[in-house]
Formats: sequence, C-alpha cells, structure tokens
Amino acid sequence: MKKIFSEFVRHFFSNPILPLLVIVSSVLAMFFTSDGQSERLKSNGVEYVRTSTPISVISDSESTTSLASASASTSTAASQSSTTAFTLTVVSATATTTTEVPRTEAEKAAEEDSNTEGSTTETTSSEDNPDSRPERVPVSDYKVYVGADSSNSSYYQERLTILGDSIAYGFNAYGYIPYEHNIAKESMALWNMNKYTFDLGGGSMGAVDAAVYLDSPLIYISIGMNDILGTTPESYANQIYGIAQQLVDRIPDTTVVIGAITPVSANNYYTTNDTINNFNNAARSTVDSYGSSQILFFDANAILKDPNTGALASNVSGGDGLHITGSSYGYLLNALFNMLDNYDVKTRIETHDSKYE
Repeated sequence: MKKIFSEFVRHFFSNPILPLLVIVSSVLAMFFTSDGQSERLKSNGVEYVRTSTPISVISDSESTTSLASASASTSTAASQSSTTAFTLTVVSATATTTTEVPRTEAEKAAEEDSNTEGSTTETTSSEDNPDSRPERVPVSDYKVYVGADSSNSSYYQERLTILGDSIAYGFNAYGYIPYEHNIAKESMALWNMNKYTFDLGGGSMGAVDAAVYLDSPLIYISIGMNDILGTTPESYANQIYGIAQQLVDRIPDTTVVIGAITPVSANNYYTTNDTINNFNNAARSTVDSYGSSQILFFDANAILKDPNTGALASNVSGGDGLHITGSSYGYLLNALFNMLDNYDVKTRIETHDSKYE
C-alpha cells in the first residue's frame, strides 16, 4: 500500500497540470456553491421577498404595550398561539378595538402570494427651485411591511429616513428602506456622531446635514446603545432631544420620532435592561416636558421585550444579546405607523410634499 501511494504521489506531482486542475476545480466548486449571504445583505440593489409578518412578537402570553404618552397611544397584544390566531389591540383617544383573526399556515402562504405587488410613490424636486432636493426614492424594490394596520403604511415607509447606530442600520440592511434614506452606521453614538459622514447624492455630509439635504418629512432616530457606558440618562436625553430639535429647526415641516433603546438579552455581556429603561424613561420625560407636536417618543423597547422578563424576546434576538432579527423591524414599523396615525403625521407630510408639486 505504501508503495502504491508513493507511486501515485510521484506521478501526480511530476505532472504540473494535475495539481493545477485540482486547485481550479476547488475554487469553482466554492464559487458556485456559496450562498452569497454577504452579497444579499448589501442594501443597494438587493432583492427581498415581501412577506406578511405577524403583528405580535411574543407568542406565549398576552401583553399590552404602551407606545407613546400624551393624547393617544397604540398597543400590540401578543397571541396565545402564533400558528392559529393573533390578537391586535389598538388604543386611541376615543375607543379601544380588539380584533381576533384566525390564521393557518395555508392562509399565511396565500397571503404572501397575494401581496407580491406594491405601490410606488414618486415625488420630484422642483426644477425652478435652485436649492431643489433630490428626487424621492420609491421603495417598490424593498421590503414593504404587508399586514400593517395603518392604511398609510406605504405612504410613511416611502418617506421614512432612519438616523442612528447599527441597530438603526438594520432598517436598510434588511431592506425596509433604501440606501438613500439611511443615515445610520455601526458604532455611531451621540458622543462620536460628528466623526461620521454620509454621501446620499450631495457629497459627504454629517448626519444632521444629510437629513436636511434629503429634506425628509419623517425621521426616525434610533441611537443610544453605544452611549450607555459613557454618559448619564439625563445627559443622553438632552443630547438626543437636541439632535431632534436641530432637525425641526432646519426642516420646519418634518416630524422627528425618537425611538427608545431596544432591550438586550438577560445574559448579554454589555449592559442591563434596568439601565436601558432608565435611559428610555429620561428620553420620554424630556420629550413630554417640551410637548412639541413635531418631536415624538416611540417605545420601541416595549415592542421587542418579553413581558415576563423585560429582556429582549428570544424570537427577535439577533444572537449576540444586543442586536435584533430582520423580522423585528417589521414589528417596529407596524406599531410606529399606527402611532403616527394617532398624531395625524400624514397631514404634516402632505404639507411638506406640496412644495414639490
């Protein structure tokens, strides 16, 4: 056997073509069998299948989640069975409506097939305005949250700009907003925001300047996880509100939503949910104290936490204890759009868009 093996090795390496063929074949096999995951996560030009996302996050118990204080709030209630039914509770200033909808796997599949077409809204800049803004980017090629309760879901989503850290970046990475509406990067925080730049078509700009360049009528700020270890809840609340106020000052008809810091898993290495709750409570109190109709607080934390433990729900955990799954963003948008309806944000957006007509 040793003699046969030795003869094989000698003949194999005596001919340089044979090793080369083996190497080329291996490379080709790796290339054609790769799942291309990194390419699919690229936000620009990526294609995603539109799916209907369940409304509730938790499937084993019922919970009611407060989304905003002031005159109105919106809540999502979890179902007792994620495969048979879900319960949605919407709380408004005048009435509470609960609707139970039975759902089977076959119905879910049928709903996915029936929602393959989306609407596209295009708004172009005024050619007569020397300071005209870029053409609005339609989101027809991006994931649209099918099943959101608000009839204005697509309207909001096509105008939504996201500003923030790696968790905020997920809106773009998972296809909920186009690249042109993304002002978020990994590791970005309030304390280092001035070090980050974005080029959305008008050259390299800071985060606030980029939002002003877009003249965005709806801005969602999700930032703070990277600030927790270096500041106090009060300082964080004042800083994030200051960013929101800058945006309102420079885009007078915009609506800025400050999103709560999302929860973390109970066994994560970074921080505790009690600490996060302190930061979120400070931010909510600051927003409430100013009472601006254009700066709203959205309790994203309550949407994604397990009501029994207060930690990040296991079915929306990204695996590292801090980040969240792609489907999580669908849950957040569903609740956010309902809240925007309660504050009649659409009317302000229509006023904003009318200047481009």
